[in-house]
Amino acid sequence: NAAPNIVYIWFDDLGIGDVSFMGGDLPTPILDALVSEKSVKLNFHYSESVCSPARSAFLTGRYAFKSGLNAVIWPFSSLGFNEESNVLLSQILKDSASYNNLIAGKWHIGHDRESRLPHENGFNAGLYGVIGSEYWTPQLKRESLGRMDDNWGPEPFFSGPVQEARDALLPDDVVEMAQQYRLSTNQNGYGKATLVDVSDEAAYSEDLYVDEVKSFIAAQDDSQNPFFVYYSLYTPHEPLQQPPLERDGAAVDYSMCTDAFPSETGNCGDDLRCLYCSQIHYGSIGVQDIVASLRNNPNIDWSNTLIVITSDNGPSTPTSGEPGSAMPLRGRKAGVFEGGIRVPGFMIGGLVEQFTLDRCEYNEIVHVSDWYHIFVGLLDTVSDDYAPDADHSDLSVWDNIQCQCGGAVAQAQCNEDSQRRTELITMISCSGTTPFMHNTAIIKDGYKLIVNGAAGAGRFCPSRFRNAAGGLTKYHARPDTLYDTPNSDYYEQWYLGVRDRMDDSDLFDTVFGSACLEDLYQSDPNRTLIDDPRYPPFQYGAYLLFDLENDKVEACALNLNDPVYAAKKDALLAQLEIAALSYDAPSTDLTGQRFEYAAFQNMIENFDCEEPGFGRFRLPVAWADESQNTLDYETLWNIFVYESQKCDA
Repeated sequence: NAAPNIVYIWFDDLGIGDVSFMGGDLPTPILDALVSEKSVKLNFHYSESVCSPARSAFLTGRYAFKSGLNAVIWPFSSLGFNEESNVLLSQILKDSASYNNLIAGKWHIGHDRESRLPHENGFNAGLYGVIGSEYWTPQLKRESLGRMDDNWGPEPFFSGPVQEARDALLPDDVVEMAQQYRLSTNQNGYGKATLVDVSDEAAYSEDLYVDEVKSFIAAQDDSQNPFFVYYSLYTPHEPLQQPPLERDGAAVDYSMCTDAFPSETGNCGDDLRCLYCSQIHYGSIGVQDIVASLRNNPNIDWSNTLIVITSDNGPSTPTSGEPGSAMPLRGRKAGVFEGGIRVPGFMIGGLVEQFTLDRCEYNEIVHVSDWYHIFVGLLDTVSDDYAPDADHSDLSVWDNIQCQCGGAVAQAQCNEDSQRRTELITMISCSGTTPFMHNTAIIKDGYKLIVNGAAGAGRFCPSRFRNAAGGLTKYHARPDTLYDTPNSDYYEQWYLGVRDRMDDSDLFDTVFGSACLEDLYQSDPNRTLIDDPRYPPFQYGAYLLFDLENDKVEACALNLNDPVYAAKKDALLAQLEIAALSYDAPSTDLTGQRFEYAAFQNMIENFDCEEPGFGRFRLPVAWADESQNTLDYETLWNIFVYESQKCDA
């Protein structure tokens, strides 16, 4: 079959500094081996800064804010991609070339109505969680994974065989409520998505997902139909938990983690980075098994198979209480500095081996929304529903990858200006209803403008105010990264440390180099400026402009009092303001929105200090009436923080 087999795998919150093939201090031998030869390493792979927008951008082929989803979806949310104006990649593949499509893992682009669920959007098999999942059985029971097969019916998540363990875990009135309302914001049916049997108290979610993928692959014969596997790991998203010590009856070797982060006990002990390493390693074993199953199936043409492995957004770092790393990039998950949106990624498979002479370091921009168009562009015939927007219609990213990675002859034929991506836009909002509130950035022709980027340091929305003209919503600046400023400790430990681990100074300069930071360090022997947070290039502000061509870690903001840079900022800001008008907001189910607020209120009322993180918000014991639509998200977040502090005290 001319249509290729496509496998898209992404980790959840995996940062640039979390993989050793990008110079990170955390060993990832399995991923390193996969990317070691005949591969394309994507050194400038960009996504969105948080989960839901990233997934929506991938599956719709649009920037997240143009897909209708530019905020995180919470369990009782009526947010979701705009299904009225978007046809998902899975549906296009199915309609264009009769693909068999499997989803495994995290969905997270809408679950308040059936039209936003996988089975209504081209997937005909899979095992998934509408929000995400957890790692171990007790959390899985609360999450309620949905299973898909070809026999759709009216059965919602909580009907069918509700496990005795669930009945024991939750009060009767909660179970009855869940059966009635399906943990959603309205009473629509879900199609057939029944509760997974997790009666085994030792069940681990990634094992369930990998087994589902491998079973699907084993049944494929691409001489009959091509297939699309969409596997969204939960790894290494919080909560930080020890993964299984055994797999398939054999002990799992975590020595690479304990060697890298030694402790007195000989195991990870209290070292969070070591435990984090263990989670990533275990998730990588599953990825390795999936790749092996693709290679070993005689009914699958490996030479016509394309595999992409990446991350949905940047990591949660120590500033948010987690041990992830985007070093040497600035920022983290939930922000639009490079560390929040530039993620590790690579391509492998027989289709890549056809044009790569060796491992290729691809140093042009690829955005997560580009994959939709890359995959569709590999088909001989395409459904009439395929309609690329202006942000993608004039690009030929796949052609540019091939000619850049195909050797000297191919490189000489590259028409870079017409093929490569030179700009991208990301907008993430606090409320989910209006873009351009915070975490907004545009990259164009080597420059990057960030608007209200420091707001990304806060969960939900920090304190805000409007300017006198009632224009842009601005935020109080705050530290946004592991290092408040790129000081000498950062320079020596992380900037130079990554350079040493990459063992290729030219590649380091291409991927991470910062001329202004190096000049400052070398010309400042007493560290007077580099260790002074008041040094102007290190300051935060509503607008930050960077020269990414020469400062890839965003160490030094350009002086906006300079007329040249002020004009550049104004031009990019004007483009953002025009782009904001393209925000594609889906119709709102007001009844569902009322349920959403009421549900959160009840979760607060049933706050449980014994549960980790957001698990402290237990399922509501009853739905409130419509008159209780009184709290906004920021208020709810403040209550959550307050209650958490009381627990910790």
